Amino acid sequence: MIKNILKSLFGPIRIGVNSSKTLLFLWLKKDLKKINGDIGVDLAGGSMLNKKFFHTRKYICVDLNLEKLNKGLFNNKDAIIINDKIENFMMNTEQQKPNLIVCVQTMGINSKFDHTKTKEIIEMMFNFLEKDGSLIFNLGNFHLDLTKIEKELKQYFNGKFKTININYYGFLNKTSSNPNYHFSKFLFAILMDIFPPLRTFFGLQKNNIYFNCYKKL
Repeated sequence: MIKNILKSLFGPIRIGVNSSKTLLFLWLKKDLKKINGDIGVDLAGGSMLNKKFFHTRKYICVDLNLEKLNKGLFNNKDAIIINDKIENFMMNTEQQKPNLIVCVQTMGINSKFDHTKTKEIIEMMFNFLEKDGSLIFNLGNFHLDLTKIEKELKQYFNGKFKTININYYGFLNKTSSNPNYHFSKFLFAILMDIFPPLRTFFGLQKNNIYFNCYKKL
């Protein structure tokens, strides 16, 4: 009920299990609104809950979990699914290079991901991306030193995109799937978006980092 009301007011939304993840999905919706083109790839996209934010003509979802892919395909008949590791897809596909690559809630977050390969995978995503394409991803602090990898990625991406926006977040990350809390999670996510110090509780909770790399040069 509450989620439907929010949808009627704000259009397509995705509410995470906490306000921190909901903030991530607010950013994703806002940034993807500016990106179109022929092909968008959702790496580790699972059941395609982010597809509603894509504006590319073709949507490709890559994931290890075939059950989730089929669930997403049931609700999104026009999607293309690839049941494979994301690195295998990028290395072996003959697919035309995409205009957009998204990879969220995976690196430094998902225990099934090999976090020692994080920088290598990000470099692969850059090389796989079409010129003038955009790359959006987030990183968690599970087996990752965010300060270190931010510095490394800034150096690697230097001069490679028209603009790069980087934001830390992680405050209000207590998990709850209770639908009665949808409104409060969404409200606090909006407040964190408006007031940046709240995203990390004034720098004390830098648990995640979000990269929006716009227009590959």
